Amino acid sequence: MRRLNNDHNNFESSGATFRLSCPLPDRQTREPFRLRGTSAPKSSTRLDLNWVLATSGALSQELELNNLLIQLIEVILETPVASQAWLILEKSDQWVIEASGSLESETVDILQSLPLETVESPLMRLIVNRVLHTQTSLLLNDVENEVDLIPNSPVKPLSLLCLPLLLHGELIAILYLENYFTSYAFTPEYRELFNRLSPAMAIALKNARLYSSLNQKVAEKTQALSETVSELKKTQKKLVQSEKMVALGQLIAGIAHEVNTPLAAIYASVLNLSHAFDRTLKQLPSLLGKWSGTQQEDLMALLAASRPSHIPLSFREERQFKRSLEEQLTRQGIEQAETIATMLVEMGITEATPGILRLLQNQNHSEILDTAYHLTLQQRNSENIKLAVDKASTIVSALKRYVHPDRCDRMISAQIAEEIDSVLILYQHQLKQGIQVSTSYQDLPEIVCYPEQLNQVWANLIHNAIQAMGRQGKLDITATGHQGLIRVQVTDSGCGIPAEIQDKIFEPFFTTKVAGVGTGLGLDIARQIIQQHHGQIEVESQPGRTTFTVWLPIQQAITSSSKISSI
Repeated sequence: MRRLNNDHNNFESSGATFRLSCPLPDRQTREPFRLRGTSAPKSSTRLDLNWVLATSGALSQELELNNLLIQLIEVILETPVASQAWLILEKSDQWVIEASGSLESETVDILQSLPLETVESPLMRLIVNRVLHTQTSLLLNDVENEVDLIPNSPVKPLSLLCLPLLLHGELIAILYLENYFTSYAFTPEYRELFNRLSPAMAIALKNARLYSSLNQKVAEKTQALSETVSELKKTQKKLVQSEKMVALGQLIAGIAHEVNTPLAAIYASVLNLSHAFDRTLKQLPSLLGKWSGTQQEDLMALLAASRPSHIPLSFREERQFKRSLEEQLTRQGIEQAETIATMLVEMGITEATPGILRLLQNQNHSEILDTAYHLTLQQRNSENIKLAVDKASTIVSALKRYVHPDRCDRMISAQIAEEIDSVLILYQHQLKQGIQVSTSYQDLPEIVCYPEQLNQVWANLIHNAIQAMGRQGKLDITATGHQGLIRVQVTDSGCGIPAEIQDKIFEPFFTTKVAGVGTGLGLDIARQIIQQHHGQIEVESQPGRTTFTVWLPIQQAITSSSKISSI
């Protein structure tokens, strides 16, 4: 290599002669590459500044790196001096070929990221490394005479130019050009053209790489944000579930009592039923054998009159009927009037008809009355068992409505009034201690909603009302329809909410309760649930009267996008 070391700064050398007048083989018959919006230099003998300006402007508008690499290679191949071009950029502290193109293939290969060390041409590796080291242009006008033959080297170009693309002293890229058709292809005019165009290419590459880096960072930030949002949704879902479990925990004691009460009634009724049944089996056959037909008819008449009502009597009503019967029997001269009146009322008989009076005036009435009483007791115990089972079933059904997983993840049609009543059942133990409950529901259509989520809202409002009233007061719940909306109002007679904090009660973690009572999330979660249903929740409060108003649309589209993913 006789002149390579001395000619690395040959870009501005004036000692060489150039053969511009020589036609380039096959160039006259090729359709040159064209950069969109520009045309190739009109003359190969003078610098076309307009082309440089137009090309620089076009390059500056392209921010996508792969598109810019294509345009840069096309720009170079538009000139009649380069047969093949390579763009070399730094990537991860390594210089790699990112784009290349040739007149022969008329295509541009981009983003190859081919390490320079793997390039087959030793000459190219040598030239590029020299330019990397010196950061100055290197021109070989007559490669055949200026460079010794390199063993195993592919066909060498006749002339080449390696140009660093610098921006304020920073090496942005390296442009490596070869011409296979003629020596001295890179004339002073075209070297000056490349020199003028190189800052624009460097700026465009710098901007495109910054844009690419920015997009990558944005994508990473977006991914991180998406993961954060996903984690927040999971956390929020856990908080919602936690709040629901807190509310459910507060209900458990009352629910357990409400369930144990009918269970105890069932147990007692079964014992009574078993005892009465055993007694009847032992006594009835012998009694029927010695009773006359008239006495048997009296027994059947007494049993017919003693069928219990479907509506059980209150303790107050029982006392009134006992006193009335006792007075009536006493006037008829019937002995043990108080005991007989008690038995008759317990049998469901509240009036002494002429037939009953005639039976009681018979001297054998005690056996008939006692037998009818125990037979009636069996029927009454059966009725008690049925009522207790119905009550327990109602509580279990209400509890299932509140926590049933099948109603969590999909919108279904539901009747708001039924859902509110099911929540009231769960709070019955707390309400019946001194709170008068009044409900008023219009004949409303079903709405498409997440019933389990809305039940959490009703539970929160009812629970807050109970606490505000100190378990003594009046609770009014109304549901009405108005212009395609359902309005639910929950009004309590409690102490009220101070005006200065009414705007804060829907904020997360805000609470006026003492430490350890409540999380401060109930109303915030309620607001989110209502908003997810495209509704609104409002509050009006003054001492002695607080009203929460919930507006819900009747018609809602059942779509996956309307699903409450954050709740």
